[in-house]
Amino acid sequence: MSVERLTAAARTLLQEEIAAAHGREVSFVVRADPNGALTDARVVARGTIDAVLALPGVATRGEMLIHNHPSGFLEPSGADLHVAARLHDEGVGFGIVNNEVSTLYVVVECPRARTVARLDSLAVANLLTESGPVARVLGTAAFEDRPGQRDMAAYIADAYNDGGIALLEAGTGVGKSFAYLVPAIEWARVNGERTVVSTNTINLQEQLVGKDLPILSRAFSTGERGVTFALLKGWRNYLCLSRLEQARAGQESLFDEGRGAELESIAGWAARTADGSLSDLVEEPSSEVWDAVAAEADLCTRLKCPHFDRCFVFAARRRAAEADVVVVNHHLLASDLAVRIASDNWQEAAVLPPYRRLVLDEAHHLEDVAAHHLGTQVSMLGVQRLLGRLERNGRGLLPTLAAELGTHTDLLGAASRDLLTRTVLDALVAARRWADELFGRLARRLETEQAATPVLRLTDAFAADAVWREGLDVALDNLLVAFSKLRDGVETIADRLSIDDPAEMRTRLIGELRGVVRRLDTAAEGLKATLQPVGYRPAAGPTVRWMERRGRRTPNLTLSAVPLDLAPVLKEALFDRVETVVLTSATLAAGGEFTFLEERLGLSLPPSRVTVREILPSPFDFGAQCVFGIPTDIPEPRDDESGHGAAVARVLLELAHASDGGIFALFTSHGALRRTADAIRGQGHVGARWPLLVQGEGQRDQLLRRFRDAGSAILLGTDSFWEGVDVPGRALRVLILAKLPFKVPSEPLTAARLERLTEAGVDGFSHYLVPLAALKLKQGFGRLIRTKSDVGAVVLLDRRVVTKRYGATMLEGLPPASKAIGNWPDVRRELEEFFALHSIGTPVSWTGS
Repeated sequence: MSVERLTAAARTLLQEEIAAAHGREVSFVVRADPNGALTDARVVARGTIDAVLALPGVATRGEMLIHNHPSGFLEPSGADLHVAARLHDEGVGFGIVNNEVSTLYVVVECPRARTVARLDSLAVANLLTESGPVARVLGTAAFEDRPGQRDMAAYIADAYNDGGIALLEAGTGVGKSFAYLVPAIEWARVNGERTVVSTNTINLQEQLVGKDLPILSRAFSTGERGVTFALLKGWRNYLCLSRLEQARAGQESLFDEGRGAELESIAGWAARTADGSLSDLVEEPSSEVWDAVAAEADLCTRLKCPHFDRCFVFAARRRAAEADVVVVNHHLLASDLAVRIASDNWQEAAVLPPYRRLVLDEAHHLEDVAAHHLGTQVSMLGVQRLLGRLERNGRGLLPTLAAELGTHTDLLGAASRDLLTRTVLDALVAARRWADELFGRLARRLETEQAATPVLRLTDAFAADAVWREGLDVALDNLLVAFSKLRDGVETIADRLSIDDPAEMRTRLIGELRGVVRRLDTAAEGLKATLQPVGYRPAAGPTVRWMERRGRRTPNLTLSAVPLDLAPVLKEALFDRVETVVLTSATLAAGGEFTFLEERLGLSLPPSRVTVREILPSPFDFGAQCVFGIPTDIPEPRDDESGHGAAVARVLLELAHASDGGIFALFTSHGALRRTADAIRGQGHVGARWPLLVQGEGQRDQLLRRFRDAGSAILLGTDSFWEGVDVPGRALRVLILAKLPFKVPSEPLTAARLERLTEAGVDGFSHYLVPLAALKLKQGFGRLIRTKSDVGAVVLLDRRVVTKRYGATMLEGLPPASKAIGNWPDVRRELEEFFALHSIGTPVSWTGS
């Protein structure tokens, strides 16, 4: 390739610097001008080419890295190609010269600057008017003109054009999903670039993929180009046809009796299903069977798999790679982020295809979801299930391996059988024994805690806890040794079998065994990271460690360790790397400001990329549609818990009479919910007149369906009912919020964050707990009015919102409903008048309160 592309000045500088280095390797950066000439040379490194990789930002887009090969042989080495690929992803070219700079070999050209077609933000907004394509598809009866939706779409179009981060709170009824999907579709049409949309709840995912995107696809698809979209889930949500085949072939040695029918049912479904995902199954399979047939990234043989052409995972990934809009949830997004951080991969596909445009809906959940995925968890049931995959009641992978080895009469086969029976199976017995011992001791230690919820934070002081001297140290050491012996034994046998006979079924069995021991290694690392024996320290920053017991039917002890401060991680790994990010939700701003969210997510760290902060109010007439009652004579929950609980039950029953049911009552703890449920059931007539639905006594979706169908039911719910629940119409007419939704300050992650704020001289209550509660309160309030025709009452049974200084901040962010504040009899009278005005229920004559 011609060296004439180097200008004379650039060529001279290269020659002089190589001579000065006595002919050793020197790396240079040159700039490519519009005509392709290479100019403005500068030295960036002396030594091997690998040294260049240690220099962040050594070259910028449109430049080229050049280095010399002293041998004069210009064929790129493996290291050269690795560097060239990395630089190309950053828009940088790569070339090689000889020492005399008489020959130039360009390995990778400088990528030409992409021409980006800008969106006309006004034109994008007009697509959502009554004369636009969306209205034509919906029809005049179904289409609603929403000025806030058009404003939001215009803000997002500008964010696509100019990059940066947009914070857009969209009140109920704004129509935020269309407001971000229309610009995303238009951007894909003119620039061929996908947008990833991430949600927190399955409900919103289903709305986007099942309703909104099909409508927009009909509205914007043309004969030349159709709108494409895809829903992408985590690997374990999909059936693996190869693992299913293996499980069916070995079911007698893998499973207890009775699982065969379940396997055959899944096999029949596999032949009919469109996407092979767990949600498509009518009946959810047992965890034992799904563990054996679910897709696993580390067990997948990719192109070597005989089922690759029919693979559900790769069909979904291909659809995502070709789609204009890819819908995922925050968990999958955070998993993708964790993989990219671990592998330093910012350009290629990881869990998700590469993306430069991101919409985070329900964005207020991102911090907690990211903490979970960037941390580590290990549970008692998780360890038991892994060991059960190896062997349980004479079935499992190890008995299958024993049967396989029984067919080998050679010395290597005999040695492997001996290793299996003498070492591996003994190590499995030991692992079971010491896992039971370890989790049993931790469970008994947890029982000594006096807290209402079975949680214990593991601070540095835990290293001196008496539980170690009582035997936890021995149990942990022995469990880790047993895991190590299992791994070494399985790996040795697997290596021997791989050499001996690469048959397909044996290869799959080896892969399954290696997959289990890899997960046991991960569990071992989790035990070290959470229990922190002497000498082990997690690599990444301060962590919060705790153990807790979850589940009533099947108690499960879980150990967790998560990063304390995610702000710098999220800024560096996500927000600074994605060209356009839109964060939206009905609740982003606390007290009318985005400061809290920006600080938690690292968006306020300099330099800030936030370009837009807007609150788009709900179009509903809350003053006419909703009355907000705040009784001031109800006992405060902190001062008189039993008195407050009794008042909640009394108020709920009185409102049920006044409104003829149709009540949601939202609580902040399961204990308070159950006490109220018991108190109401004590009034024998309630269930007959107003069906009582209680969270925990049925699936959430089932409870909601029964609530809608009944029309006069009472539903008691906790955390998961505060948001993502949509009951438009008269079935829901009264919303009771039992108390302000403050986080429990002793909960480990909350306590650690509060301590961190205190260390920084910041009041954690007002800067963390209050804003969080304000956002949660706004979410809860938003359950009532879902359409322009909905009417009803919200009653908050916590007078602190009007008696404490922080109450004004909380009230400021709520919709502008008409308020009824005072003693309960007076508030109730105003509510009854509102009910009568809107023909809700039948007012009752009350003789007392």
